[in-house]
Amino acid sequence: MLLRITQWFTIFYFIVLTLLLELPSVPQEIDPVPGPLAGYKHLIAFTLLGFLVELGRYKKSMLFWVGVLCLYAIGSEVFQWLLHSICHRYFDWEDILHNVVGLLLGTLIGYFCRPLINQRRSMAPNPPRVHRS
Repeated sequence: MLLRITQWFTIFYFIVLTLLLELPSVPQEIDPVPGPLAGYKHLIAFTLLGFLVELGRYKKSMLFWVGVLCLYAIGSEVFQWLLHSICHRYFDWEDILHNVVGLLLGTLIGYFCRPLINQRRSMAPNPPRVHRS
C-alpha cells in the first residue's frame, strides 16, 4: 500500500515539477529567491524527485532510473532553450548541474532510507483477515 501511494505521489510531483520548469518564469523583480540562491531551488526539487523515485522503484534497477532522470533533467533545460521565446526561460549549465547533483543526492538518500521503511512495514501489525464461507 505504501509503495502504491509513493508511486502516485511521485507521478503527481513529476507533473507539477514539469509544469514549473516549463511554464513562463516569474519576473526577476518579484522572484522570491533571486541571484545565486536560485540554483538551489533546482537542487532541492530534484533531490525530492530522486528520493521519491528511489522509494517508489519496483522492478527496474537504480541505475536505469538515475539515467532516465538525468535525461529528464537535461531535456527540461533543452526544452527551455528551444521554447525560450514562448516560455521566457533560458538554457543554463548550472541548472543542469544542480538537477543532476540533486537527483544523485536524492537517490542515495532514498537508497539508504529504503531498508528502514521496509523494516517498519514488516513490523506493522497486519489487520485480521476475514474469511468468508
